[in-house]
Amino acid sequence: MKWMRSTVAATALALAATPPAEEAAKDSVLMQALRDELARSMEELQLEDAEKPYFLAYRVFESATSSATASLGGLLNANNAFNRQLVVELRVGDYDFDNTNFMSLRNPAAMSPAVASLAVDDDYDTLRRQIWLATDTAYKRALDQLAGKRAALQNKTQVEEVADFAREEPYQFDGWSESRMDTSPAPDLAVEVSAAMQGMPHLSRSEVRVLTSFDRSWFVNSEGSAFVRETPFIGLYALAASQADDGAELQDGVHVWVRHWEEMPDLSALTADVQAMANRLLERREAPASDRYSGPVLFEGQAAAELITQVLGPRLIALRLPTSDDPRMEQAIMAQLRNPFLDKIGGRVLPRFLSMVSDPTLEAHEGVPFQGRQPVDDDGVPARRVVLVERGMLRNLLSTRAPLAEVPASSGSRWRDGPVPSNIIVQPSRGMSAEEMKEELFLLAEDRGLDHAIVVRRIGTRLAKLATGGLGFFGPEASSVEPLIGVYKVYPDGSEERIRTASLSAFSESDFRDIVAVSEATTRHETGFSSIPAGAPGTGSGPIWPISVITPALLFEDVTVRRPPGNLRKPPVTPHPLAKE
Repeated sequence: MKWMRSTVAATALALAATPPAEEAAKDSVLMQALRDELARSMEELQLEDAEKPYFLAYRVFESATSSATASLGGLLNANNAFNRQLVVELRVGDYDFDNTNFMSLRNPAAMSPAVASLAVDDDYDTLRRQIWLATDTAYKRALDQLAGKRAALQNKTQVEEVADFAREEPYQFDGWSESRMDTSPAPDLAVEVSAAMQGMPHLSRSEVRVLTSFDRSWFVNSEGSAFVRETPFIGLYALAASQADDGAELQDGVHVWVRHWEEMPDLSALTADVQAMANRLLERREAPASDRYSGPVLFEGQAAAELITQVLGPRLIALRLPTSDDPRMEQAIMAQLRNPFLDKIGGRVLPRFLSMVSDPTLEAHEGVPFQGRQPVDDDGVPARRVVLVERGMLRNLLSTRAPLAEVPASSGSRWRDGPVPSNIIVQPSRGMSAEEMKEELFLLAEDRGLDHAIVVRRIGTRLAKLATGGLGFFGPEASSVEPLIGVYKVYPDGSEERIRTASLSAFSESDFRDIVAVSEATTRHETGFSSIPAGAPGTGSGPIWPISVITPALLFEDVTVRRPPGNLRKPPVTPHPLAKE
């Protein structure tokens, strides 16, 4: 199998892209440079008549990446890269009041974090110079930010006096290893999997992307915390699109995430999954468009996991919103970005027979490694299990060291700029068998005078999606959920009718309180989390983080499913060149 063979040239390229790891993490040149410059800055960094920093942290994100894209058995591109990025977090003031959690329109440059590229060859003098310059920039920006914040608050009465920074005990973690990522299999794997979509004229577009990264994060702060954390990642994305006779474009995809090549399914299994995906697109092409339907809907398997991730996921994070020197901006931020779940802590957000936890400490489930596992977050806080919902009642939200009145302490959930869930586990205290779930579904449909019900088995994801351009749909019927791509009309006699595609209308987190039943069995799915709702205007897709979700099937009593809004693009004038005459 080609993709399992590493050529000498490709191996040499991979090794050249990754610097040698000859020293232990604590004695490495990079860590020593970070520690030395941190100590000097905390001791000597002070402008005349200005405050010294009370907290300083250095984060270095070191990433060796590769990507390969192929279509129909042909390689489109392949790239390797290695880089280091330094992010300086410097605070002036004290834990109660400092320069952070503030946004200014008058001096937006001062709000930007101090970020710098670092040398990759581990030259101590070069690293010290780069860290020194970035720290100097961060200090001057912090002073400007603190002055602007004090001026903005002079004529304001703070309703809630919440500290700007939560205290944490120092924590040390050394995850250094001699590991590296062999990138050479990526191009051959992309080519061979993409060849599985040859000879399929119903596919208007198709491609396979194989992405690898070996990320090493370095962290040290003035409180005594330090860590080196390594995160290997290999992702395969097989994506395809087909256009129905009326012009509707249908998309589907297969994604596989592993941390090591030996965990990747073999070529025959990947080919079978891709061909099954292509067959689903063919079936959907010929399926009828969705009629408007209001009634009970059952979400099974992957669809239940995506529904939780896309709708509930962004509500599970506690994000501190900044104060601004512009009242209009402050009102807009509060109106658009404040999490309504902050006001629901202690209230019911799920049925009483459901609980939910986020647990990055779990290594595996039934022998399969979790993608969301992490030992320590980007604040240097050890990862910890967090009970989010207990018997339907919201108990906590995922947070960083930027406290809120409702969530004053960190949950060890920071990933880059904000909190992110990890392994989400939905735990039913009572559930039904598959037969009982179907019986309950049809009883609810009968009460509504319906001769059928709706079952959703797959929902589209951002991570398995061909770029299409354009914005999403907005308005009173807009939904934060991607299109339903595995949706069926089901009848009491057991027959089913596939629907081409559909959308949820005005579905939100409040609908989860009205779940009427769940299955006793749970399933596990890998997906991606983004705190930005799907289709949000002007935001793009935002960063997507791999997470794992375990959930039962979910039965809702009253959900509206409708045809996707918007006009359809006309199909090509001439048929596919591979189509038979």
